Amino acid sequence: MISSQKGLSLIGVLISIFIVSINLVAVLSLSSISLRGSTIGEMRLIASGLAQEGAEVVRHVRQGNFNWGDWDWYENDGAIATSTSRDYRVQYNNSNLISFSETPLRVDNNGFYQYDSGTNTGFYRKVNLTKVSYREVKVVVEVKWQIMGDWRYLTIEDHLWNWKD
Repeated sequence: MISSQKGLSLIGVLISIFIVSINLVAVLSLSSISLRGSTIGEMRLIASGLAQEGAEVVRHVRQGNFNWGDWDWYENDGAIATSTSRDYRVQYNNSNLISFSETPLRVDNNGFYQYDSGTNTGFYRKVNLTKVSYREVKVVVEVKWQIMGDWRYLTIEDHLWNWKD
């Protein structure tokens, strides 16, 4: 009597395990890439908001009660100073330009970014004001942060005009 047994051979099982393993590795790699992209996107969105806020704070300072010349652009004789570019820090709840230092922004319990209190974040913001002419100031806001060992930068530029004179 001839017996025909049906079943899987060892080679068939090994090939099946190999194919399933390749698929699992591909799915896990795709998930990892997706999560990394999501984190980078979130950080870039926060940096974009911080950069825009920096420009808005400078615009608010300009609209306040200050003299356009108060930004120390002029020497005693009225000539434009030789150093017409300055770096500052700004925050939403302060209508003054703060001298620049490499200080990380902090986030408070309400989720607001500033320098006074809260938990340090990985974000740094520098506002550069450059006197282009008697009537124009170029505002460049640079936000930098570190993610996965690499520094990322986001820079925006705006121009403010002295419309009061």
